Amino acid sequence: MLLRTRMSASAMDDAGAPNTPGFLDSTRIVWKKSIYKNWWRNAHEKASASLAFSNAAGRFSHPKLPFKTLYLGSDSVTCFWESGLDRNLTKRFPTDRTISEDDLIARIEYSVSLNSTGLRLFNSNDSAARRSIGAHSIACFEADHVVSRQWANALFSARAHGILYSSARSDGACLALFESTATCRALGSPRQVRRCYDDAPLLASLFREGVRLL
Repeated sequence: MLLRTRMSASAMDDAGAPNTPGFLDSTRIVWKKSIYKNWWRNAHEKASASLAFSNAAGRFSHPKLPFKTLYLGSDSVTCFWESGLDRNLTKRFPTDRTISEDDLIARIEYSVSLNSTGLRLFNSNDSAARRSIGAHSIACFEADHVVSRQWANALFSARAHGILYSSARSDGACLALFESTATCRALGSPRQVRRCYDDAPLLASLFREGVRLL
């Protein structure tokens, strides 16, 4: 089971600059054997599909990469910060972090189950798994997105179905799924839970981050 706590680097990890990937041998990669079944998705009410894979620029996605990615979170707060409106907020100065009530009302939270049986998922928080692909530091997946995208592309070429990683803004876990027949089949039907505006823990998280509602 995937714990709902931040999985940080161990004392043995290199906290220095990330390295770039070489050729990855899929037979030598340490894959995550089991993960948490229930996940969350944050999407705009006008999105064509709540579980749409996208090539928008992100930690493990980009228009120039040969695959699309779906970002999921272990809880609603993590999901908001990783795939909701996080980019708009974190790029602003702390004194300018505002969000309108309409923006929160327009964002919808979904829960979705994932049957990970048969999926090759890479746990970037596992130092043994990182060593199996030659990643010298967890920074390969947490620092510069240009580098993390290179690792995502290398793992995709090695037949990975996705990457587990820690949220930079909450204590939750995140999952980046690469679009494929297997990952689409593994996802259950999403269930709409509520709008972000009605999520009390999320509102508390925004207040702690100094975000003001307009």
